[in-house]
Amino acid sequence: MKYKEITDYSFFLDKDHYVYDYSETDSLDIFIKSRKHSCACPQCGEESRHLHATYMRKIQDIPIRCKPTCLHINVYKYECDNPECGTKVFTEPLSFARTSQVRTDALNTLILGMAMFMSNEGASSVLKLLGVTVSNDTIQRLYNRIKFEDDPDVEAVGIDDVATRKGQTYATAVYDLKDHHMIALLGGRDGTTLKEWLKEHKKIKVVARDRASSYAKAVSEVLPECVQVADRFHLLQNLMEHLKNIFKNELPPEIFIRGGQVLDTPPKKISREKKADESVIQQLNYDNTPPTDAYGNPVDYDDSANNYNSAEKKRQAENRKKTKDDTGSTKPVE
Repeated sequence: MKYKEITDYSFFLDKDHYVYDYSETDSLDIFIKSRKHSCACPQCGEESRHLHATYMRKIQDIPIRCKPTCLHINVYKYECDNPECGTKVFTEPLSFARTSQVRTDALNTLILGMAMFMSNEGASSVLKLLGVTVSNDTIQRLYNRIKFEDDPDVEAVGIDDVATRKGQTYATAVYDLKDHHMIALLGGRDGTTLKEWLKEHKKIKVVARDRASSYAKAVSEVLPECVQVADRFHLLQNLMEHLKNIFKNELPPEIFIRGGQVLDTPPKKISREKKADESVIQQLNYDNTPPTDAYGNPVDYDDSANNYNSAEKKRQAENRKKTKDDTGSTKPVE
């Protein structure tokens, strides 16, 4: 069987670009050029072949073999041939990266997808091991640029509060109950922003929410005919809290069980006399013989260094005979 080298890299980016060179060191640099020599004006739509200039654009892509991968693209600028068009010069668009974007859409998707399941700091560290250099602040900016597509004709929504900063800053998230995707992220959770949002969505018939009174009040004021239901998560959460309170009030702090039966009163502690085993005592051998040196000669205790008739010893003995009375003065013991 003969194998043929693949020279078509359209699966790598798109059919309008091809790879003409690459270099590999600690990173992988891929050089790309456009196949087309014409482009439609983004304002009037007229096709132009009038080349104005070219420039090299560097975009970071998903790493290959855990190496930082960059795309170097020869981008064309065209002049619009329509004299009535207000755009004189325009740049050919890229299907895999937006204007002024330094990373491909695929790489941004990878970054956001990984940061979704861990902190921005943790995602930045893991991505560095894979060959992607991105800071936690950059990840946060990517999140901040995400825009939600609102649906004014939505009929069933779910409302819940989310913490953008745990314990400090909260927001209100609104989801479409059909496919559970987020359609709005409103500031605060007091119901003020939710009330304004509901005024623009009069077709809502069903709202699934938690037990917060602020959300219930906002929905009742703006959409009085709307059916409000508690979602399963908060129903189960409230049930567990009530059960804990019941158990805490009804059950004693300690429960004693003996023989498979619950005792009505705490059992009495039984003290048992502990006796040493006679066999262990008999095995003990107390040796009071004087110590000996290496030659077997007894070693006598020499206390000649302690001169009890010295002035220091006598002074210490006199001090021990003194005591303190109730007034705090010292006097000798009679």
